[in-house]
Amino acid sequence: MKQFTLPKTERLYLRSAISELFAKGSSFMVFPYRIIYRVLPEDDPQTARVAIMTIAPKKRFKHAVDRNHVKRLSREAYRLNKLSIVGQCESAHKKLAFAMLYCDNKFLTFDETRQRMQKILRTLSQKVSAE
Repeated sequence: MKQFTLPKTERLYLRSAISELFAKGSSFMVFPYRIIYRVLPEDDPQTARVAIMTIAPKKRFKHAVDRNHVKRLSREAYRLNKLSIVGQCESAHKKLAFAMLYCDNKFLTFDETRQRMQKILRTLSQKVSAE
């Protein structure tokens, strides 16, 4: 079984799903990330148990290579730590869609990104179990 993958089905890419997430979702902050999330019922048409999207704004990083670097680090940190949140969603019989918006002008190292991602996923697990 391929546990540490991030296929397209686990990415949030449909315009309708993204606009619904930003319109109806809740948010919290784990610096330098702002997390916008939405807990969905199990019968929702979203295919994956957990769907994510990473955002690095052009306002913060003028060069595309810098935006891509931030997004790549964020996705990699999520990919390596996602089993906890996927298991939590399966046990609660819910689905989760969330976006990670990078809100700083400076780069983080991969270790710092991984630590922040673990904190984000712990917080999301609490939010899923509370709803």
